[in-house]
Amino acid sequence: MSYPKKNTDPSPEEKPFRSGEKGFAVFWLLFGGYFFYQSMKLYQKYPGLDSCAAVPLFVTGVIVVCALIILLIDRKKPSESSGKAAGEVFKATLHTMFPLDVLVTVLLILLYCVALNLRLGFYPSTSIFLWVAMTWFMRKNYLAAGGIDQKMLVRTAGKNLIWTALAIIFILIVFTYLFKVVLP
Repeated sequence: MSYPKKNTDPSPEEKPFRSGEKGFAVFWLLFGGYFFYQSMKLYQKYPGLDSCAAVPLFVTGVIVVCALIILLIDRKKPSESSGKAAGEVFKATLHTMFPLDVLVTVLLILLYCVALNLRLGFYPSTSIFLWVAMTWFMRKNYLAAGGIDQKMLVRTAGKNLIWTALAIIFILIVFTYLFKVVLP
């Protein structure tokens, strides 16, 4: 006679939070709080439910309330970072919240914004941004254990160039010709 195996894995409520999981709610509280404040200033300038400030005020209010609820519910739950030094917890939190792909994406977006502000043109800036981002995110195709697989890099870069061109053509047709949107 065999007995069913007892589940020894702790339930989700019993598992400790990884470093950074509680910090993410704090991040959203600070982020939402700042923009809620900015939305309140805008709402004071343009009051009314049909004003330009109504939606930002509502959305940032929801972010703040949700972050507070999450912090209150999770405040006493155990965390892997309990008992560690504040600097170590901060580093682990940043590492969890901002892995390499997130940091590269933020950097690419910032460079894209700079290119647009330097008036390099929407289409060239967008093309470069899309191609570099796609090539970065498809790096597993051409990165081998010993280095870069040149043949796969060329193939990946070529495919990304085609996808970038298709995206730019789509943007050109839909936004410029169909909707008559003036792009930066």
